[in-house]
Amino acid sequence: MSNIQELLRKLPKIDALLEGEDAARHIKILGRAAVVDICRKAVEDAKSLAVDKGEAPDISRIEKNIAIACRSRRSDILGRVINGTGVMLHTNMGRAPLGKKLFEEISQAISGYCNLEINVLERKRGIRGPAVSSLLAQACGSEDAIVVNNNAAAMFLILREFAAGKNVVISRGELVQIGGGFRIPDILESSGATLREVGTTNITSIDDFTRALDADTGLILKVHHSNFKMEGFVQVPGVKELAQIRRDGVLIVSDLGTGNLVRTISEKPVSEPTPMDMLKAGADLVCFSCDKLLGGIQGGVIAGSAELIVRLKKNPAMRVLRVGKITYAALQVVLRHHLAGEHEAVALWGMAAADRAGVAKRAQDFMQNHSLDPSRFAVVDSMATFGGGSTPGEEIPSAAIRITSDKTPDKVARWFQNEEPPVVGTVKEGAFQVDFRTVLPEDEEPLAVALKRFSTGS
Repeated sequence: MSNIQELLRKLPKIDALLEGEDAARHIKILGRAAVVDICRKAVEDAKSLAVDKGEAPDISRIEKNIAIACRSRRSDILGRVINGTGVMLHTNMGRAPLGKKLFEEISQAISGYCNLEINVLERKRGIRGPAVSSLLAQACGSEDAIVVNNNAAAMFLILREFAAGKNVVISRGELVQIGGGFRIPDILESSGATLREVGTTNITSIDDFTRALDADTGLILKVHHSNFKMEGFVQVPGVKELAQIRRDGVLIVSDLGTGNLVRTISEKPVSEPTPMDMLKAGADLVCFSCDKLLGGIQGGVIAGSAELIVRLKKNPAMRVLRVGKITYAALQVVLRHHLAGEHEAVALWGMAAADRAGVAKRAQDFMQNHSLDPSRFAVVDSMATFGGGSTPGEEIPSAAIRITSDKTPDKVARWFQNEEPPVVGTVKEGAFQVDFRTVLPEDEEPLAVALKRFSTGS
């Protein structure tokens, strides 16, 4: 028997590898077929080393490679992450957190069967979301409202119904790009509308809009700069000015993006405009996201006159863009709190309302309660943001736990990203830190475990 054959006989069986600690644990997470594939790949790699380089199979190395591959594959599975970045609406982490209390309220409505499309009292088929439409109309000061998949879908539906084959007039300074590389001109094109740009990047006058209006104009589109700021020599008409040049058959649509319903928080004014502001100023329709400043989950709202909303409901695309029971249940809970003036009951706004001293005290109490070594961990000043394409440039004084280590900050960050659940923080002033403003109360216990494990080197 050749040396190569002898080496190949030492390769482990797949069934034996599946009984290993990491493989067995990940079967429950990834599924047996996925873990079998990972084990086969690890054995094939070891086989190649034996054939090509004459290396004897190393069982411990094979098991380590399986563990690494399982953890890598696990990162694709939707799961919990501890947000220590200080970005409250972190797009890559799902934007607005619902929080444990709100989630429990939501689950009461939909953990079993629900009356999504049934009128129980009249014992006949009902329609989706009438209660949410009513709540949204109250919140926006509109006659009616509907919900679709997201704000891009809301804009698409509006353009499809009211501007297909027509011109849409918009300032060049508002041809923005939203998350994921999607651009307003692309949405316009896909809806069948024709873009009519007016003005320049920084200056657009009311006369620019007036000259652009003609028999082929379907609507004027006003897009809020929700994810950037333009400062300096800048001018663009607001909705109120645009309403004064309105012509019959031409709608004014305001894309607000952020979905803010809050005027003040902790006695401080919130700078973002509200849907009610835009409708009062003269917009026929306003649209916005549900998972930004509204504090809900992914969805897009369109609010405005009852006549226009009825047309949108009848558009065939509405069937494609409609949402399900989870979205309706979440919005129902979030909107009730907003309308009751209980903004801080919504997790995002409870997080935003805390002052710097309160966040720092919570971090200090956390360190004391979990007996964290003050020579390794310290509470420091930091700055948080709303993020998620809202209130650009605004920062909120916060507090973070800074970690002192012999490792480089990037290595520390990677160590915490490999924890279960992963802890994602930031590197500031040469150290890794976890901003406590965005650490939810239910995340404190697993965070403490991760910090202690790091401190002991285990």
